[in-house]
Amino acid sequence: MKKNYLVTAFQKTAAQRFPEQAEALNWALEKRLAELREENAGATPEEKFHLESQILPSIAAYQVLQTVLPREEALATLHGYVEERAWKLRKGILGLLRIPGLWRRVPGLFARGTRKFFGSAAGFAARELEVTGSVWRIDMTKCPYHDACVRYGCPELCPCFCDSDDITYGDLHPRLLWRRTETLGRGGGRCDFCLKIKEDGR
Repeated sequence: MKKNYLVTAFQKTAAQRFPEQAEALNWALEKRLAELREENAGATPEEKFHLESQILPSIAAYQVLQTVLPREEALATLHGYVEERAWKLRKGILGLLRIPGLWRRVPGLFARGTRKFFGSAAGFAARELEVTGSVWRIDMTKCPYHDACVRYGCPELCPCFCDSDDITYGDLHPRLLWRRTETLGRGGGRCDFCLKIKEDGR
């Protein structure tokens, strides 16, 4: 089984908290993840990028954790995995933003990144409301993270990823404003993303 950060974190939890059951739990995760992969075998390469990196491992880990933990504790544990990674990503971005003037390019980089990695081929749908060099504002109306969590009976898992966005991208620079008022994963009708350069004095 190809490991990623979620699988590695799960295995660490199993070893530390359930040492006598660790082997069985790791086997159960591998089995469930293989089942999920088979059920999503027809996904596009763009969809598989998201399925393999986070969606399927998170669902498999969450479901297996519930065999040894109460649902709420399993959710909190999974949320911790995603949150820890978000803080690491944030640290890396903050390091890059030490480059003088790079912060000015961030809205444009978000626009290009969204079109490349979060487009219709990957299972997303978005409306660009204002996309300029200084503003990136879109409404995401379809998200495969939300869709998969709902399909597999764990919609409460999706906010883990919404929260990770806020950790990773919020307050990156005094002149950059990150804002959302709702997300699909938190029960909203859209994810209203906005990242923009603040005007002087605002």
